[in-house]
Amino acid sequence: MTAVPLWASDTATETCASALLLGGIAAEVTATAPRGQQAAFYRAVGARIAAIHPVDLVDDLAALAAVVNRVWLEYNCGQARFEMAADGIVITHSGAVRNLAPVLGHATESVMRPVLEGVYDAWLRSLGSGRGVTTWTLWWNDGEVRLKHGLRGG
Repeated sequence: MTAVPLWASDTATETCASALLLGGIAAEVTATAPRGQQAAFYRAVGARIAAIHPVDLVDDLAALAAVVNRVWLEYNCGQARFEMAADGIVITHSGAVRNLAPVLGHATESVMRPVLEGVYDAWLRSLGSGRGVTTWTLWWNDGEVRLKHGLRGG
């Protein structure tokens, strides 16, 4: 079973109730659901975040970055850069992992990887991506996550 990270009193005081709730939810999901179900759940959470913050009024990657980064700034969840590649769009998201690791502990990657995949996939689908197009993580570290939106294997 995965335990919720324990915080010292002063750190617990500084973290808000939502951080306590998020840590508990992540620990419960990790302890009770198979990995595939966990990933599907967190991708759906990402899609829900995207639906709450629509990007439908953008017409290029610069405008998309501006809208997306306003959302991330509002929640102190880092920032994103978008780059066109020959076979899709590369998304570099920085800052979120560092801010969420104290709440999620060792579950940070297993939670945030699919959440980010889900949110970016939903945002880009809302702009017209085709059925065979998806979003996946290219690489992950504590400072930056690189994702790709395109044809898998392309």
